Amino acid sequence: MGIKDFQEFLESECSSACVSVDLLKISRGFVPKRRGPRYGGSGRFCLVVDAESCLDRLYGGFFSDWVCGGQWNRMTAFLTSLIQACHNANMELVVFFDGCLESQKLPEWLTQQLAQKEKVRLVLRHINNKGTPPPKVWWSQPVFLRGALKMALRHLGVAVACSMDDHHQEVIGFCREHNLQGIVAQESVYTIFDPPRYFSSNNLKLTYKGSLETKEYIMDEIAKCLNLNPNRFCIFAALLGNHILTDDDLYDFRCQLAAAEGGKPVKRGQNNRLENSTIKYTVDFIRNLPATDNLDNVGEIVFKVTKNKAELINRFKQSVQYYLNGTQEGFLKYRPRLKMPGSPRQQGSYPGTQNGHAEISGYGDSLGQQPAPQIVIDPPHHNALGVDSNDKLGSSSSSSGSSPTCRLSPEGGWSNKGRTNDVDNKGPPVTPEIVRIASERHQKGLMSSWIYQLLTQCEIKLPVILEDDTNRELPSYIDLYRPIRQTVYSVLFNLNKLKIIHENQSKEQGEAPPRSFDVLVKEWIIRRGTNRPSFEIVIAKPVEWKTPSIERMWLGQQADDKNRRLRAFLTCMQSDSPLMLNTNYVPQHLLIMCCVLRYTLQFGRVLQRQELDAFLAMAVSPLLHDVQTMQDLKLPTIQPRGAQLASLFMAGVETAIFANDVCGAPIPWTMCCPWLFFDGKLFHFKLLKANNNTPLIDMCDGQVDQVLRVERMRQAIMENLRVEFAKPLLPNAAMYAHYPFPPYPGHPGHMAYRPGGRGAPPHGGGPQSQKGRGRGILGRSPIDSRGGQLEIAGVVVGSWGPNLSAGRGARGGMSPQVMSVGRRGMPGRGYLPSRPIRGRSPALYSMGRGLRPTYRPGMYAARGTGRGFRAVRRAPLRVRPRISGRGRAGKPMTMPGPGRGRGVTVDSSGYVD
Repeated sequence: MGIKDFQEFLESECSSACVSVDLLKISRGFVPKRRGPRYGGSGRFCLVVDAESCLDRLYGGFFSDWVCGGQWNRMTAFLTSLIQACHNANMELVVFFDGCLESQKLPEWLTQQLAQKEKVRLVLRHINNKGTPPPKVWWSQPVFLRGALKMALRHLGVAVACSMDDHHQEVIGFCREHNLQGIVAQESVYTIFDPPRYFSSNNLKLTYKGSLETKEYIMDEIAKCLNLNPNRFCIFAALLGNHILTDDDLYDFRCQLAAAEGGKPVKRGQNNRLENSTIKYTVDFIRNLPATDNLDNVGEIVFKVTKNKAELINRFKQSVQYYLNGTQEGFLKYRPRLKMPGSPRQQGSYPGTQNGHAEISGYGDSLGQQPAPQIVIDPPHHNALGVDSNDKLGSSSSSSGSSPTCRLSPEGGWSNKGRTNDVDNKGPPVTPEIVRIASERHQKGLMSSWIYQLLTQCEIKLPVILEDDTNRELPSYIDLYRPIRQTVYSVLFNLNKLKIIHENQSKEQGEAPPRSFDVLVKEWIIRRGTNRPSFEIVIAKPVEWKTPSIERMWLGQQADDKNRRLRAFLTCMQSDSPLMLNTNYVPQHLLIMCCVLRYTLQFGRVLQRQELDAFLAMAVSPLLHDVQTMQDLKLPTIQPRGAQLASLFMAGVETAIFANDVCGAPIPWTMCCPWLFFDGKLFHFKLLKANNNTPLIDMCDGQVDQVLRVERMRQAIMENLRVEFAKPLLPNAAMYAHYPFPPYPGHPGHMAYRPGGRGAPPHGGGPQSQKGRGRGILGRSPIDSRGGQLEIAGVVVGSWGPNLSAGRGARGGMSPQVMSVGRRGMPGRGYLPSRPIRGRSPALYSMGRGLRPTYRPGMYAARGTGRGFRAVRRAPLRVRPRISGRGRAGKPMTMPGPGRGRGVTVDSSGYVD
């Protein structure tokens, strides 16, 4: 959209309006002038942070380990430092997340997802080719980043809010409602809204010298730079293009401006960036207008050469009104009156905190403070786009029909599977009490955003994550966790209760007409192998047992209600087994992780056995909470499968927390935090060990108690399951990117691939002098891996072959050596032949992990001359005594008497010299 390109125009063309500042220095010198209901009366310098604009900043920056799945403990440590620095400097932050479905902005979201999909393709190609972290320009948010940020900020006592209808309007409304001092964001729409102060989130940097540096956009300087009256900013923003008046609608107008100014022709399409010259032409056009009081006259001038002039003028007026609603004048006009105690809540506004049911079922006290802001924003463009903004309690408003979803669709319309766009996906009626509680928890960030979207619109959006379109070894997270979502839908919409009521009415009234209880939920997705956004209609799937109603799970206070909530959650996760409830096997803070792994094992051949051990060993490792050690740890390589497994697992965690919130939070939110059981970098560290056939005791750093915990969790996860693990895959080039030998054959120093549990690789490559690694990142090899022999007084008394213990430290391509004793024609005893042994010996190549072969004389000679072996010919040993004779120096020869010595003892008493 053109309005988004205006931000880059400001930084490049209006550099005088962008001033570098230190937020901590400003907050130290802040003197409060006005007292608001909460934040204004605190005496602190308070800012509202648009989290959608600075997810990377809140995560901790563009450090390279995001591709591993997310380092949540490191993120928490950074947030702790940030909040502590702000608190010491008399500054307070309120972080605002986007929880809206925003059907009117759905085309913009789908365009962003297509760009994200292309970025994921480049990231995976980079990992496949080089095995190193991708550059920071390809940074993408890890899965469940928003949920992890909400939990971390809530844990640190930071105020968290979540939008419900229109994100940008509610952020600026929150700032004005509480008399906050400014906004930290990176959206040019806020320059049109004219906040008290506007700071850049992209340039936000917490330095080691104790400063929080960023840039401030001075509104007056922007007006001077553009030479435009601020009263005309709303008209200027509307002509740049947004979700109401699109770039396609303004194409003829821009071509007309370019032709009048003699500039380059304007490119058509939504994905094309708006040129700076086009923005300047638009500014000149607005400046030269004689009057802007009558928007109809302005619209006649703008769309004088278009066909559907009346419709475009109407959209133009709606777009201008949208920006007017965000200004100070528009906020005073739409500001709600103060609500008297006991009065009903206005529709579409933020509810206040009410005692009673808001803190039941493990949600806890999120802010524990004053009521949330009450903002009523009803932009007129909603009704014009076919969205009923007043219908919030009933069921949903579809984004089909005359909505912009179809009007702005690529290739003539978005596709869907088996159903048309006029599908009536309205859910069953929900009680106002449930909607009220859901809205309260939603706007405080206590609950998954999907719940409020389902209750009000029966739709959700599933974003693109780190998945490979060309690789079918791992399923898409959309298909993998869809059965969980279907079960959760049925619990949320009380399908079991509706069926029971219908059955009771049928018994009382006789035969009642059959009734369909199908709940249709629209899931907006982008499938693998396609660039066409689509939605799929998913039918809720009820559970087998009679689950309690949603009212009882959310509001029930009896002792048995907690057990019913937990059982409902485990049923949704298909993990209702006895050992999962035993804290000796599965601790409470690891229950989410174990449920996700158990469900993944039931889906099919997704995980390999060693990958399951890597997940469990990571969860019990003390390194999980050692932020400094994990920051200093350097991974030798990053595997594409490991990165995709981490994203797939975190998508399962997000789905499990969604199910937990619907079931009344039987697991407290403090036990659902991802930093308690997952770290992407540590997972790759354990996965590299596991793929190198490292024993479990070595994966657990030699700690027996960690091994016991892993074994118990594995037993609980695999209880009553017939598991089919995925087969190991051949390594790619990225696996050996930083190893001393290239992965492809024919190169000097090539190291052949050796599967787990096998013997030595085929002869032919690699330096023979390469020694074992020693105790390192992938295992231990404390001795020389080439083999050797022990000589005492020139006599070989012992020898050993090369280290073939399933690859732990063995890196050379040497073949096993066999000691030959007593062979004629050889230089001496204990000679080790250099000729490699051809073929494979079952005794040598069939050993399990961690075993070493035992060599003994004659072990190959007994096989005869079979295929691939050559018998070792040895001279027979004969004991032939001499009756008489002379030895050297004329001394008679006699057999030695009984005594000690090697070999056999021969009795010579029957012989006479």
